Amino acid sequence: METQNGFLRTMLYLPVDRVPDIEFGYWPQTIKRWHTEGFPANLEEVYFSQQHDSYFEMDCWPVFAIPTQYSLNPPFEEKVLEEDERIRIVQGVDGVVSRQFKSGREESSIPQFISFPIKTLDDFKRLKEERLRLDDPVRLTNPKAWNECRRKLQNPECIITFWAGTLYGGCRSLMGVENLSVAFHEEPKLIEAMMNHFAELTLHALKQVPRDIPIHYISWWEDMCFRSGPLISPGMFREFMVPYYKKVMNAATEYGCCLAQVDCDGSIHQLIGLWLESGINVMMPLEIGGGTDPFWIRKEFGRQVRLMGGVDKKEIAKGKKAIDKELERIAPLIEDGGYIPHMDHLVPPDISLEDYWYYRRQKRKLLEQVRPMREIKHGIASSA
Repeated sequence: METQNGFLRTMLYLPVDRVPDIEFGYWPQTIKRWHTEGFPANLEEVYFSQQHDSYFEMDCWPVFAIPTQYSLNPPFEEKVLEEDERIRIVQGVDGVVSRQFKSGREESSIPQFISFPIKTLDDFKRLKEERLRLDDPVRLTNPKAWNECRRKLQNPECIITFWAGTLYGGCRSLMGVENLSVAFHEEPKLIEAMMNHFAELTLHALKQVPRDIPIHYISWWEDMCFRSGPLISPGMFREFMVPYYKKVMNAATEYGCCLAQVDCDGSIHQLIGLWLESGINVMMPLEIGGGTDPFWIRKEFGRQVRLMGGVDKKEIAKGKKAIDKELERIAPLIEDGGYIPHMDHLVPPDISLEDYWYYRRQKRKLLEQVRPMREIKHGIASSA
């Protein structure tokens, strides 16, 4: 892949003047706190925002995100089923019934789930026909998008991205973690049907892309690990997920794509080799508190893998000395190449605006001082 884009060049182990300076995002509660500490009042309490990134002086490039539509259509009716002074029981647009605090963000960021729309294979067959049809016109890309894409490609720094969606995450959203875990053992035909259809939805979107338009970068979302490892065994991952990843990634290579990212929290060590086998080679956000060690990953998989994240948010919350020590810890990874450092998840509300600005400026200095080597050094054994 020929590119002048610093992000892509870093991920391809090509020479760059400086590793890109980007971050992941913010919890809305964090922005709420920062509003009391001098953060501009006009910037909203949202997870991701180019305005926030601009305020913090991050790098950015022209990007064209290929339009995709994988959600339920029509959505379920959003309605309140029960409520009292503090609690509301609601059905969401995804058909999930949950118990939520009325005060929302201040009391709880995670609802208590009561029921999910999929329990059996028949449930999924019905939902697929009613709300996840491949021939639904909503899943067709407006041809005007391709002209806009070609216009942006005139800039040699433009990145064309494709959102591939999710396999495990889609099943989890429709079934819940406990029901899905049982289904992997007792309802393999249901799991295969769901995985296959989510892959077909992605392929349906991918095959609409004209062949003269390259795809530089593909993104997946699969939050399927805790600190102790994945929620399913590597054997189940290989059986139920790898074949469907490969279907999508093999098709993506026809558009020149050689970079595919998976966003997964927790300890991902046991799944990295299987993602690489599937054609997915960028791991993020490398959640340190979740048990992922980017130094171990680099030692184990070398140049096969690319890394993003890995800055321990808990250390950033401890103040300036801890921030300096944390940035010193990750410096060898920056020098090795194929790594873009940023916080290992959304910025939490225990980080003050002052300390976040200090982290931002110190990280920028580090990126300006440490240039990636063209060859990976060997012998990095741990993050100590």
